[in-house]
Amino acid sequence: MLISEFIKSLKGCRHSKVAINTNGAYCPDCGQFVVVKWYLVRCSCCGVKRVAYLDLNDNVKPADKFCPNCGGVHTVIEELDRINFVDINFAVHKREVVEPILAKASTQVWTDPDDTEEQALLGLKSA
Repeated sequence: MLISEFIKSLKGCRHSKVAINTNGAYCPDCGQFVVVKWYLVRCSCCGVKRVAYLDLNDNVKPADKFCPNCGGVHTVIEELDRINFVDINFAVHKREVVEPILAKASTQVWTDPDDTEEQALLGLKSA
């Protein structure tokens, strides 16, 4: 595990100081906006949760090749914004850099309708 952490550190900032329980925060080391995403691996056949891990390229993979429930090989990866405490033993998290959406400075103006026309009172007709 020590070698894999060394190889990952060569790729740049790992954003390790960003807490995993935040919606998003700026990394104090590199200044980029980082969002924490959680991933859950399920068997595509029976839907059982499977233990996941991140490989050297940060791809989400199941820890075991075959499903312990049905023996299936194929999996489905779910992306979650928040993790439920019962899923913590199965899920993995990644810190992903996101470009923050900046609000453009704009001004809105509302105008009242033009009331310059003369209004007839009580529907009286002039002779």
